[in-house]
Amino acid sequence: MKRQNVRTLSLIICTFTYLLVGAAVFDALESDFEMREKEQLEAEEKRLQGKYNISEDDYRKLETIIMEAEPHRAGVQWKFAGSFYFAITVITTIGYGHAAPGTDAGKAFCMFYAVLGIPLTLVMFQSLGERMNTFVKSLLKRIKKCCGMHITDVSMENMVTVGFFSCIGTLCIGAAAFSHYEDWSFFQSYYYCFITLTTIGFGDFVALQKNRALQRRPLYVAFSFMYILVGLTVIGAFLNLVVLRFLTMNSEDERRDAEERASLAGNRNSMIIHIQEETLGRGGGARRRHRETQGQYCAEVTDLPSVCSCMNYHSHEFGSCGGGMGGGMGGGGMGCAFSHQNSFSSQLNPHQYFHSVSYRIEEISPSTLKNSFFPSPISSVSPGLHSFTDNHRLMKRRKSI
Repeated sequence: MKRQNVRTLSLIICTFTYLLVGAAVFDALESDFEMREKEQLEAEEKRLQGKYNISEDDYRKLETIIMEAEPHRAGVQWKFAGSFYFAITVITTIGYGHAAPGTDAGKAFCMFYAVLGIPLTLVMFQSLGERMNTFVKSLLKRIKKCCGMHITDVSMENMVTVGFFSCIGTLCIGAAAFSHYEDWSFFQSYYYCFITLTTIGFGDFVALQKNRALQRRPLYVAFSFMYILVGLTVIGAFLNLVVLRFLTMNSEDERRDAEERASLAGNRNSMIIHIQEETLGRGGGARRRHRETQGQYCAEVTDLPSVCSCMNYHSHEFGSCGGGMGGGMGGGGMGCAFSHQNSFSSQLNPHQYFHSVSYRIEEISPSTLKNSFFPSPISSVSPGLHSFTDNHRLMKRRKSI
């Protein structure tokens, strides 16, 4: 099974296991409290109905009126400040639920606004997070230089540590501010900041919903808006470091597998030695002219089967001399070839390597046969340039070798 499929299956199993564990824990923590609270509310409901002699229907109507009036306690929600607050909760996907469009036109525009705004906001926060990480990295590098450290490179552990403490600091600053303005405890304010900046947005705690704060406290309103946007940027920077690296693991594995396949294919192709025809074709006209003269001397040279260049390579281009030399040695990758003032290595591709020893035998003209001196009557092959004498005794002696 592919590594990506194993990882995906493992993630699915881990996610459902995590859900089951979470459900069990929340059940143990909240179910008893819920039942006790429900019993208390029912007892209070009966007490009020008996005290004020309210019928069941009137009491339900009174409940509905109180619930619908709850959002209006903070003042007017749909003036510019309240609408801006609502727009932030839409495009950041916080969605407190403290306010919702009441008209069909407002609901339709909200859907259209969210479709365009949510992707734009995600890209913006990701880009801001990357810029923030780049700034922090350069700042840490300068701090290390100022401290006289020999190693000034910023590691991934350094960035994660700074990002983690930045998130904790952002949550603590917001908790201190909202506990002061909203009369919440520090823990409740910290909980509100965490639920807001992680875009969970339950709506059980919502800022700017008391004492007509949207209209009467503009500085606090501006602080709340800026805190949400800056806090989401900090969280986005931290997620860029930790989470997004794992989100791209499948695509990285696919790319790595493709590179490995391409590398293996390239290695197989590189093991096959090809002699390029265009390289062998250089000087082809000259070789054709000499091939005509080789024909008349090839019959003489074929009487010397030991005089050849033994090459440990496979090529049909250097396998014969006018059809007479190829069969003289009897196969096994051996061949016989003659060149004019050139060795075999000059005819081969410079990028191809052969485990062989090549020798050169020059083409001999009749005048050379008559006027030259044979250097060694014993060696049949030598790496230098050799010629034959017209001494018939020596020729027969070399034939016998």
